[in-house]
Amino acid sequence: MTVNPTAAFGFDSGAQAYERGRPSYPDDAIARIAEVLRLAPGKRVLDLAAGTGKMTRLLAPLGVDLVAVEPVAGMRAAFATAVPGVDVLDGTAEAIPLPDASVDAVVVAQAFHWFDQTKALAEIDRVLKPGGGVALVWNRRDESVPWVAEMSRIIHWNRGLIPAYDGVELDGFTKWTCGYVQSLTHDGLLDRVASVSYIAAMDDRERAGVLAQVSDLVRGMTEPIPLPYVTEVHSRT
Repeated sequence: MTVNPTAAFGFDSGAQAYERGRPSYPDDAIARIAEVLRLAPGKRVLDLAAGTGKMTRLLAPLGVDLVAVEPVAGMRAAFATAVPGVDVLDGTAEAIPLPDASVDAVVVAQAFHWFDQTKALAEIDRVLKPGGGVALVWNRRDESVPWVAEMSRIIHWNRGLIPAYDGVELDGFTKWTCGYVQSLTHDGLLDRVASVSYIAAMDDRERAGVLAQVSDLVRGMTEPIPLPYVTEVHSRT
């Protein structure tokens, strides 16, 4: 499976902005994942499309045996710095480089919409042990907040050209949600926007134009700037 070229280039060149600007995940979401997947010491867990390890580092305190898979070299390099001691393998969701029935659970954070759903779910089922489970997690910007809706309008010029997680169909999964707020400096918010793959893949002039519009939008807002999300956990066991 070939990784989407926009995603591959953007995430590779924007890995440091991703690490600086992307949100973590709320404690309640991690507790939900641990409960439904029955995570405990001795369980082997795959963080699939792990990026810079933002989810991996939250799972580590559960005492589970972690392995990560990430197709983008720049992301793997950032992961190795952020989450030392956890193996991060080069691979895709459609060709997971692990043996059959080798993990107790699979977690995918902010990435499933990039996958070929049919092939990825088949691979996830292949590497899961009998009785294992999967959790798919997204932080969605809360566009009920007016300035967040306007920021989304600014950065959604390409809507429909890349996969969007609001179009993912998840038959057989149970959905759970909670609120979450990411506190950002002005520069941190610009990193958050710059970490979006298609914005990271722009030429410097075009990207600077988008960031300038976002900068103007939040000019005068007191730091830290609260960026609200609705965090979704879709689970299947």
